[in-house]
Amino acid sequence: MKFLDYLVESRKLVTAKREDFGATVSINLITNFTDTILQQALVGVALSQNVYPDVHVVPYKQYHLHLKDPKSDLRRRSADITFIFFDVNPFKDSEFLSRAHFEEVLADIEQYVKDSKGMVVVNSFIASYQSAYGNLVAENPKFALIHEYNKKLDALSATNPNVTVFDTNRLVHILGESNAFDLRGIYAFDIPFTNDFMALMAEEWFAYIRALIGGVKKCIVLDLDNTLWGGVVGELGPLGIALGPDYPGNAFVNFQRALLDFCNRGIILAINSKNNPADVAEAFEKNHYFVLGEKNFSAIRTNWDDKIANMKSIAEELNIGLDSMVFIDDDPLHRAMVAAALPEVTVPDWSMPPEEYTRALYGLNLFHQFSLTDEDREKGRMYAEERQRKNVRERAVDVNDYIASLGITMTISMNDETLSPRLAQMTQKTNQFNLTTQRYGEHDIRKFLADDNLAFSGKVDDKFGDYGTVILAIVKNGAGVGLKKDEAALDSFLMSCRVMGRGIECAFIDHVIRELHAREVKKLHAKFIPTAKNDPAKNFLHEHGFSQTPKGNDDYILDIETYIAHPCEKVNKAIIITP
Repeated sequence: MKFLDYLVESRKLVTAKREDFGATVSINLITNFTDTILQQALVGVALSQNVYPDVHVVPYKQYHLHLKDPKSDLRRRSADITFIFFDVNPFKDSEFLSRAHFEEVLADIEQYVKDSKGMVVVNSFIASYQSAYGNLVAENPKFALIHEYNKKLDALSATNPNVTVFDTNRLVHILGESNAFDLRGIYAFDIPFTNDFMALMAEEWFAYIRALIGGVKKCIVLDLDNTLWGGVVGELGPLGIALGPDYPGNAFVNFQRALLDFCNRGIILAINSKNNPADVAEAFEKNHYFVLGEKNFSAIRTNWDDKIANMKSIAEELNIGLDSMVFIDDDPLHRAMVAAALPEVTVPDWSMPPEEYTRALYGLNLFHQFSLTDEDREKGRMYAEERQRKNVRERAVDVNDYIASLGITMTISMNDETLSPRLAQMTQKTNQFNLTTQRYGEHDIRKFLADDNLAFSGKVDDKFGDYGTVILAIVKNGAGVGLKKDEAALDSFLMSCRVMGRGIECAFIDHVIRELHAREVKKLHAKFIPTAKNDPAKNFLHEHGFSQTPKGNDDYILDIETYIAHPCEKVNKAIIITP
């Protein structure tokens, strides 16, 4: 979509009802310029993505007062996410050219951050290369000052886990300064930026919102002919396809390099192609210009089945939702068919020459995260190991035989603050096996620990390799949530889809309950809040001894003494627990 499309979309907010949308997000917007158009672009992007935006905007030029005043609407309002964007424009004077003003505002932001329960995204200051200094730009005092400011913003982010700095200069670099700044708008309306810049800025901001509400994409599913390489391998053979040092082969090589970068940062790759499997395997084996190998793909469908059935099959194999998938195919007919039959799948327009593939992939803005963990970097290896487990599963007599053959070991940690980034990320990305779908930032996890609550997490290994930290339970102290001292509340219980079907959740909750019993907790309260995606978790509480309370269908309670006397029969003793 383009800027005007977002503007049209934003007008629907007047009649929109938040209950008609898949998610609602509360947003605070703080700037030092006229931001009406930027706000409308952000609203338009959100509505187009089935998210209702509840936006509070600080009035024009009043950011200083509202940040400082603890009684202001800004400070009293608990927003899910706050965007702060201050501009130091190269074409006019700015209050931020005063170091004293910046330091005062930075102190106000730091206090706001400490009081805020939500995420805070601070835009870096734009370091313009346009000045009287020309090629001696490093000698420009303003240029040096802005770099100093940006270093201090980075320091703020480093010491506050709910703060992330958006690199505004990256966006200016992509567009070019002449396409980012609106010269007439600067002087006439104090609107420093072009419509194109504000549309891109809104898309980038929404990528953070998508991460916050658990909508980050996890998997890129690729066609092969004229997508991963040029030409049809069944006709041209493994050495005849366009892949190599000359155009257009070099464009496809570079596209594969970009895909490998995504794979290395934790995005799953899969293949969905109408092709003879033997032809594809031969191409991977014999064409030495391949950057990607079959080992980089966690699921492969090279057959003559329809691509819709293949997409469903891939999602089932990988244990991810269709809404976590992006389908890239050069054929408009196949794109249209998948988009129509599976609206949850993101299907970008791929009608472009191959030299534009890499830039288009980078521009999707579907994979933003607040942090990158060790598990992300190792995910490609983990899914490759999963294909080996699949072979074992197919030979196993039954599920228990399969689980026993894996040699699963689970190391359980409790209140390990160093795991906070991973635990927060799990709450943001886990949708299927998730009892309450609560979304938390790293600062929330740290606060839970500081407030005398318990955060259990499980790192899982088997004979094929390391799954990483894949399961989490947050247990709140009863006295802190209005319960008796000898009671507790299961605030969150979730598990990565990568380990579903192995009985890990049963062994994990058994350990949690026994730890609570040792702490003389008598009752454990819990909730199951159904969503469109968490059906795999709907029977979990009932199967593990919890009973519904008179409060309603979503509320459960477990008598821990009764559980200890009669533990859940589903707990598989083959899973070794190491506290």
